[in-house]
Amino acid sequence: MNHIEENEEYAFKHWATVVSEEAVERFGNKQVVATGWAPSGHYHVGNFKEAVTCRAIQRELINLGADSQFILNIDDVDPFDKIPAFFKKDHGKLLRPYLGHSINKVPDPLGCHNSYAEHFISNALSIMNDFDVNPEPINTSKLYLEGRYDKYARLFLEKKEEMYDLTEKITGSRMEDFFLIQCPKCKNLAAPKITKYEFIDDKIKVDLLCQREKRGCGQQSTQFLGDTLWKIKWRLDWAARQDFLGVTVESSGKDHGVAGGSIDSSLAIHRDIFGKKKLPLLIQHGFLTFGGKKLSGSSGSGMPVSEFPKILEPQMFLYKIYRHNLRTDFDFKVDFDVPGVASEYDRAEELFYDEEEIEHLKTREKTVKAFELAQIYEKPNKKPVRVDYGHLVTVMQICMFDKEQVIQKLIKGNILPKDISSHDMDLFNKRYEKSKYWIENFANENLKFKIVDEPRCEDVKTIEKEILELLLSAIKKIPEGHQGDDITQDLYNTAKAVDLKPTLFFRAIYTIILGRKSGPRAGTLIDALGKEEVIRILGKALDCY
Repeated sequence: MNHIEENEEYAFKHWATVVSEEAVERFGNKQVVATGWAPSGHYHVGNFKEAVTCRAIQRELINLGADSQFILNIDDVDPFDKIPAFFKKDHGKLLRPYLGHSINKVPDPLGCHNSYAEHFISNALSIMNDFDVNPEPINTSKLYLEGRYDKYARLFLEKKEEMYDLTEKITGSRMEDFFLIQCPKCKNLAAPKITKYEFIDDKIKVDLLCQREKRGCGQQSTQFLGDTLWKIKWRLDWAARQDFLGVTVESSGKDHGVAGGSIDSSLAIHRDIFGKKKLPLLIQHGFLTFGGKKLSGSSGSGMPVSEFPKILEPQMFLYKIYRHNLRTDFDFKVDFDVPGVASEYDRAEELFYDEEEIEHLKTREKTVKAFELAQIYEKPNKKPVRVDYGHLVTVMQICMFDKEQVIQKLIKGNILPKDISSHDMDLFNKRYEKSKYWIENFANENLKFKIVDEPRCEDVKTIEKEILELLLSAIKKIPEGHQGDDITQDLYNTAKAVDLKPTLFFRAIYTIILGRKSGPRAGTLIDALGKEEVIRILGKALDCY
């Protein structure tokens, strides 16, 4: 357990507070929080986690009174190493000749932007704005054109023996090549290799061989560094950029923090090559996986962030990230988890407004801080009226997406007040549309259903009559006011009291009401349909025997 994790665990502090306090202690009130991204494909919810992690730290730095700048380094001088799956069929022929070229020099296959990189940058910045993530974008290509990296290229070559020793000590292998340089003939950025170099005044003259085994043209050439596009390789580029931009805090996936990884390399360069005593705070965040898989924008795997606001309010996704410990991994299954994410946020909102007592102080402190950091809009003075997402999904399907019928059923169940305010009605309408979009586009088939018109006797007779009679009796005894999970628990307790497997109760409900063996949570289904209607349907089912 590292220093940040210890403070987070034992001091009841949120990780954004712990990181911010350490940054202020190390660098004072002048802070630069950085995040980075290479626009090689869609900006998905996995790489978005880095930006929203830095957003929380920057907001907490401001809360602590620091003068905090938030920047996004857009690495648009990355080699175009593969054609994304979503472009292969229609645009593979156009893009194939540009493999190995810098992504800011590859054409946009859709023709709507000046380059391949710009196509994805434009979309990413728009999405960030939707989530109230507003760093200052800085393109790597612009930094190279401005000469910000020039002195570092010379420094790394002047200290090449130290660099060789340092990289070998950290990574286990010598980093022989420090640069990527574009071939003047074929424009490949990844293929040329420096065979010789010399310093001439303030310039660096290099001899190049464009390697055929790396899709190069085989040409040998001599040029000055900067005559064509060039780039310092990743580990060195990262440290150089942090140095000249004055970065004090930067987050990256914890794979960068493994022994011999990018973080070790960067910190060693800051200390041993740049001679710095105060090193940037390079923290590590856990992974967000998508259905158990790491996401990739260039391969097309994962869910584009642009889809997320269509199914859930952005602050709810932010809360989901902020409520986890910094280095904790979590998996997001869009077909199952969306209602649960909304429910977690709703509970945090209740805790924030009601100030109810909870057993663990640590839970309260972290929950309230995560909720506050997640806010995008100004918080209303009183707690909003919320309809549970999962409950709404069930009611919508019971009412066959008749919105007025849904509203009336929710009012009848005392979930929506008759005199609901315009603000709360607006919140309901937004959740209704997001829930509908989720059901139609992402929800698992097991969560979609339709109420049968009449119980099918051939299905009913697969259930023992005694079990159905016990179930009907149990539902009649459900106390007034019990909803959702309370009803599920009531049925579970009744079944256990008579030594019956609770799954037999739940399977009977799904079989009779939905004509299938599974469905939404039984208590939610009964609550949404109405106890009286469920009793009526089960009574009709008994007529089958």
